[in-house]
Amino acid sequence: MALSWRKARLDDAALLWRWANDAETRRNAFDPAPIPYADHVGWLERRLASAATRLLVFSDEAGPVGQVRFDVDDGVAEIDIAIAPERRGHGLGTVMLREALGCLRAEWGEGLRPRAHVLAHNERSLRMFRRCGFREVGTQERHGARALVLEPAAAAKDSGDRG
Repeated sequence: MALSWRKARLDDAALLWRWANDAETRRNAFDPAPIPYADHVGWLERRLASAATRLLVFSDEAGPVGQVRFDVDDGVAEIDIAIAPERRGHGLGTVMLREALGCLRAEWGEGLRPRAHVLAHNERSLRMFRRCGFREVGTQERHGARALVLEPAAAAKDSGDRG
């Protein structure tokens, strides 16, 4: 499956907001409350201006299919991923994540440790990360919910970090 990507822009705000406020996305978010549009636009402006954030929008021949975001801090690249609701269940997340990780390595080098926090009940996301070579390195409570901490298997062995 051929996907292309580009860096997100402010004119992606409505699209990204729609994906973020999808009912399934909210159920699998650490804060399930709907996101007001004005708050989202302010957040997106800050993310786009941040040297520590990379936000990539992926598309196929039919149009945008999802986004992958990395927030880099202290040697760790925290991963956020969202798939367009109408495009879920077709393996796009796996393709997007693999491509995005390659972009991350190309820009930042091998020294960064990709990491994801996934709610324990989010089986679809957990399967995607595992297909991409991630494994559980710990758990954390976030906003009163149990999250699994996932890192690529090689990075997890090297880090000794358990969350």
